[in-house]
Amino acid sequence: MDIFNVTCPDCKKVYYCDLILFELEVRLHCPYCGHYFYKKESPGIYMGGSGTSAVAQIKGGIRPEMIYEPQEEKDG
Repeated sequence: MDIFNVTCPDCKKVYYCDLILFELEVRLHCPYCGHYFYKKESPGIYMGGSGTSAVAQIKGGIRPEMIYEPQEEKDG
């Protein structure tokens, strides 16, 4: 899935959307505050690429030990 990140003009939180929605003239829906808005109303739109990913912005990059893997269950 290709994505873009968008900032809600109401609550100012950033979330991602499928790029298909970017191509359409539809209102976007903020999952945080429920506000509906057109992309032109957003104070920030960030197109794909690893630079827009929160994970890509971790200082020093992501390391294997940062990935959670649940322990195997022991038969009791």
